[in-house]
Amino acid sequence: MAQREQTSVVFKISSASLSARELETRLGLKPDLSWKAGEARGAFGAVEKLHGFVLESDRPAQNELGDHLKAMLKRLAPHAQKIGALAKDATIEMTCQVHRKSGPRLRFDRDDLRWLGVMGARLDVDVFILVDKPAPAAAPKPPAPDDGKKRGFGAF
Repeated sequence: MAQREQTSVVFKISSASLSARELETRLGLKPDLSWKAGEARGAFGAVEKLHGFVLESDRPAQNELGDHLKAMLKRLAPHAQKIGALAKDATIEMTCQVHRKSGPRLRFDRDDLRWLGVMGARLDVDVFILVDKPAPAAAPKPPAPDDGKKRGFGAF
């Protein structure tokens, strides 16, 4: 089965002291996803140690990394100074995941990197190279059923 090429960009603020609701109030920005410290989340019910505030790229998954990143920065730019002011009380990160059949070109414009700097955000880019699995080999043919006749070098 062929795997699908896709890209995602997520902006996350994690904090022990600032709740998602407080971040929303301070920034004037509503999260796409949020949680409180102490909440059980995920398939295994892991208990979160920090409050979380997440924005996810709204671009189609098949779009290139640059498109996702520019769209996210455009969404964040009006709030960049306020986000940057949170850096001493929170971890701010832009996480990009790129799934491609061949290594993508990773190029970031100077202004895009400046926006990340203004926000005090770290940039994490994970690249996954997709490898198509070969089709399973055909199973060997079973031996013909024995019809009871002797074959070979003569009857014994």
